[in-house]
Amino acid sequence: MLDVHPPHHSVAGWRDFFVHLATITIGLLIALGLEASVEWVHHCNEVSETRQALQHELEENRANFAANTAHFRDESATLQKNLLVFHSLQQHPGVPPSQFQGTIQWNISYARMVDSAWKTACQTSITALMPQEEVRKTAELYGFYERMDKAHEEEADALTDAISYGFEDSDPTHLSPAQVSEELERTKRVFSKHLRLGYLMQNLAEEFPDFKPAPQSEELDRLVHLSKPTP
Repeated sequence: MLDVHPPHHSVAGWRDFFVHLATITIGLLIALGLEASVEWVHHCNEVSETRQALQHELEENRANFAANTAHFRDESATLQKNLLVFHSLQQHPGVPPSQFQGTIQWNISYARMVDSAWKTACQTSITALMPQEEVRKTAELYGFYERMDKAHEEEADALTDAISYGFEDSDPTHLSPAQVSEELERTKRVFSKHLRLGYLMQNLAEEFPDFKPAPQSEELDRLVHLSKPTP
């Protein structure tokens, strides 16, 4: 708050009046300028601190992304084996486990993307102080994070449904033909959710090339066909 003090002596004439008025005006302008400068420096510091936090978050998410690519590839192989086993059981009821093309395994690993720095920047309106193109690009990146996390959650839900048969008997050879068909469809749903996550990761890497390694389009297209075993 700016304080304007009255003169300590009486004004002798118009000349003194205008001199005093000019002095007050100049003082106010200087004070306002200093206040604006202090606020500008404060805003610059806030933006700088936010960028540092976002950079740290970016580095952590790049590491998470690389780990998730490895998880994705491992789980792709596991789900494919599961599909082959259930497909064999569907085509050849009662086939002994020794003739399975692999063993049934259920696992899912995923490192969630972190976003606390970005949420803080949005909630405190720091983004209003940043160049809008920078804000737009950062928002796009975090939008990818959110969709990837959601895709993982959907895959996890589908996998929970797929493994429910094992709550009573974990041996898939004890399933009836109808149960095998149902389990095959459930496993396909898991694979479908899994592929959606893979395509989101691949799309993110196309827009932000620093995120690597990433699932490749050829790799994903091949999995689409492999997820549909033929008799």
